[in-house]
Amino acid sequence: MPQQNFPQLTPIDSRIRIPQHYQRQPLISRLVSRYGVTVNITAAMLTPAENYGWFNLQLQGNSEHISDGLLYLQNLGVNLMQLSIPGNVQDNFSSQPFPNSSHKFSPLPIPQHPPTYEIKNGQSYRLRLQICILKDYHQTPIIFDLVSRYGVTVNIIAASLLANQQDDGWFDLDIWGKPEQLFSSFNHLKMLNLPLWIDASSLHGHII
Repeated sequence: MPQQNFPQLTPIDSRIRIPQHYQRQPLISRLVSRYGVTVNITAAMLTPAENYGWFNLQLQGNSEHISDGLLYLQNLGVNLMQLSIPGNVQDNFSSQPFPNSSHKFSPLPIPQHPPTYEIKNGQSYRLRLQICILKDYHQTPIIFDLVSRYGVTVNIIAASLLANQQDDGWFDLDIWGKPEQLFSSFNHLKMLNLPLWIDASSLHGHII
């Protein structure tokens, strides 16, 4: 049987700038679920009040899949600002305090058993939380792991993560999925020992 040649897995760094009207779209999640690209967010600044947000992404995977994913972003109007060899992207943005005081997140007791949900017609549910990205986790593809392992859709609605890896950062996340997917995702984040703040209002009407 002839040997097949597959494109080499090529890690690249990219900076993308996201216009405000796409900041509530799960763009990073789609790079994973639609194009099979391994994505690690190495730096980010995204706030609802700004016209643009940006992400520094390290992308790894089939070269064709990466190209297709970047083309998808460009077709949406997301600006591809830089492509480079890993480690060359710099930024000088100042950090924001954690937790983000503009959001009403509160620490909750860690549940020992899955909550009971009312399922209607295969409906997806939302879990909203804020997660502290400790500086030792800057090279861990947290969002990629949630999407690829548990099949959830993750939307990053706000973020502050510096590229210098000297400070902790934070993400505000909307995680969509079936109840068992959400609980597995939550357990995964717990096991990483990252501080979590849950927005309990996102669960209202779903837990019985």
